[in-house]
Amino acid sequence: MSDGNTDLSQEARARAYALPLDQLHPGDPTLFRNDAHWPVLERLRKEDPVHYTPDSEYGPYWSITKYNDIMTVDTNHQVFSSEGGIGIGSQESPDGPLPMFIAMDPPKHDVQRKTVSPAVSPMNLAILEPLIRERAG
Repeated sequence: MSDGNTDLSQEARARAYALPLDQLHPGDPTLFRNDAHWPVLERLRKEDPVHYTPDSEYGPYWSITKYNDIMTVDTNHQVFSSEGGIGIGSQESPDGPLPMFIAMDPPKHDVQRKTVSPAVSPMNLAILEPLIRERAG
């Protein structure tokens, strides 16, 4: 008898390796919904650890898939700035773009993070878990 999860994993792996690298879209929500993102990320780590996706529903983006590369990007704000470069859809208001926490670099980011950290502490997230799961569902 065949294990359904194994079949899905094998199908996901076959699809991930059948596509040309330039057609891989690791941010495709369908991959995550179907738990099919693992082989795509595995392939990118092996063959294209700094992968550019030129066209997606969110616009072009880079995927960094190796730990040391992620740490380099995450800790070098002078070279890899988030300022003005991250967004989904329009963030415009009548007064111009809305400031977003995710699109800030230190020191502004640090001040905002200190403010919101208590709200997303493990204890508070445990309290909010039922509501988060309900809304995510």
